[in-house]
This record gives sequence, structure tokens and C-alpha cells, in this order.
Amino acid sequence: MNRPLVSLAATLLLLAIAAPPARAEWTRGEFNFNDKPVVEFHCIPDKADGPLPAVVLLHGAGRRNRANGAMEKICDELAKAGYYTEFIEYYSQTEDVTPGEPAKIMQYFPIWLGEIRAGIDAMDRNPRIDPKRIGMVGYSLGAYLSLSTGATDPGKIAAIVDYYGGLPLRLHSMASNLPPTLILHGDADVLVPVMQARELDRLMTAANRPHEVHIYPGANHAFNFPIPAWYNPTDAEDAWQHTLDFLGRYLGGKPTPALTAGAE
Repeated sequence: MNRPLVSLAATLLLLAIAAPPARAEWTRGEFNFNDKPVVEFHCIPDKADGPLPAVVLLHGAGRRNRANGAMEKICDELAKAGYYTEFIEYYSQTEDVTPGEPAKIMQYFPIWLGEIRAGIDAMDRNPRIDPKRIGMVGYSLGAYLSLSTGATDPGKIAAIVDYYGGLPLRLHSMASNLPPTLILHGDADVLVPVMQARELDRLMTAANRPHEVHIYPGANHAFNFPIPAWYNPTDAEDAWQHTLDFLGRYLGGKPTPALTAGAE
């Protein structure tokens, strides 16, 4: 091979090594709830055979689109792990809310649940998705919505990852309906007290429901997002690894033992 061709081959090799890893495309879509559109964004694994396990991704309270960049990254990471991932914008048919607006949250909560259930029904009809392996990953308000969905639609969801959320008091009697649940919470959370996590642990233990609990000492709310004074990269990495392990166990067939009791 002559020198120009050698140089070209070396350059192409270096570019291939240095190129950033491919991202699963963040694709916009819609489905209907009560004859009105609900926006969703999905990420699909590049290579997969047969129907895929799937994850519904739900943001927390805050201004619309505020967390979309972070959610796109999470969507991409879950797609790389083999999950058809769908981020549902449950603000599609309501105003957005902040954590300091509990009256609005209570008012809109049933609408959000309806939107999310309609989205899951649409996923059930998607031939690329295995309807028996749909899980949910919710953050804060999104975790409340995930747990509420699991409690009120038994058998619909195969696993839930609850990042610093909780189960609404009126649904405590339905805790026995919950699927396997991973509970992740900081004990210095100023928005959702860690007691919410401990109470969910107690309810699921009493109902003999599979679950796992990790409480992070000194961690605040949203400890895994780059928010000044709250972000904790060590805890964030640990929580993410637990998330992937848990989803793998219950959705992806990863050969790790299932848990039947909480563990801090």
C-alpha cells in the first residue's frame, strides 16, 4: 500500500476510534387520549431481534421541556441497554406545574394518569414491544404517577423504578397490586421526605411484594441531575447501576436473583 493510502487508512481508523458513540434517535410521536393528542418521544435500540422490553420514562414537576435534555440522554442510555424507551409528556393536555403547586397537581393528576395509561395501551399494540415486559422509570412526580399506575392497573406493568417519589395515601390499600419496585431516595430530600420511601418499603414488605430499597445518606432531591448543591455524581452512578440491574432482572431476563424484601 502506498504512503497516501496508508495515511488515509490511519486517519479513518483514528476517526472511528475517536468518534462519539452512536445515539439512539430521539423521535417525536403522538397518541390520543380522549380524542386529544399526547406528545411522546421514543428511542429504539439499533439492533434487536423479536419484540423488545420497554420502559416508560416520566419527568418530575417543573416547567415544560425543562428536563428534556436530561431525559433524552436517559432515553438514549436505556435504548443502548436494549429497551424500547418512551418518554411521555403528560403535560400535553394540562398546564405544567411546579412542586409548590399542590392544588394543581391534585387537579391534574387523574388526567396525567389517563394520558399515561393511553400511552401504555398504544405500546401494547406496537409489534416491536413485548407487552408483558413494560416497565416504568419515574422521577419525583413521575414516580408518584408510575406507582399509581402500577397500583391501579395490576398486571399492566412488569417493574417500576421510583426515584424519590412515593405512593399517594389514598392508594396505600392497593400496594399489594404493585409490580417489583426499586426505591431510590436521599435521606436529606427537602421536597419529598425520605419517609415516603420508608413507608412504601413498609407497605410492600407487608404485602410480600418484591422490591429493593436504596437510601442515600445526605442526598437531596434530584441528586442524579446536575442541579447546583443537589447533584451527587457518586450516588447518581450507583442509582443508575441499580436501575439497569433491576430492569435487567425483571424486563430483560438478566440472570440475577429476584428480591422479595427491601434492602438498604
